[in-house]
Amino acid sequence: MTGLGGQSLRFAAVGLVNTAIGLAAIYAVMFFFQTGPVIANVVGYAIGLAVSFVLNRAWTFSSSRPVAHVLPKYLLVAAIAYLLNLGAVIATISYFSVNPYLAQLLGVGIYTVCMFFGCRWFVFASRHSTRDTVQSTLPR
Repeated sequence: MTGLGGQSLRFAAVGLVNTAIGLAAIYAVMFFFQTGPVIANVVGYAIGLAVSFVLNRAWTFSSSRPVAHVLPKYLLVAAIAYLLNLGAVIATISYFSVNPYLAQLLGVGIYTVCMFFGCRWFVFASRHSTRDTVQSTLPR
């Protein structure tokens, strides 16, 4: 499966894998290293983000662009997606009195959509596909 549908499914699969690995890391750090939940959370999310980057670069978006070129963009998109996630969670709880558990679900959805399209259109976008898209819209 190729195109948007295939990438969406691969991105979702990578998300499940990185969530499982990140959560396992959080629990392991708390259990084996006797750390608090905040430090464990930071370590687990960093590991999950690294797994996500590697799998999305290689499998979801099949990018061969240098890591040094795409990693800073990936981290920027992740930071923006996280801030949008956090803003949505805070806003829905504070201004709309939404149940915090539902607000978190909304935040995860926003994060996921922002990450997918940020990766597709900015981080791993092929220079050729962008140029071809622009050229195909120009009058001949």
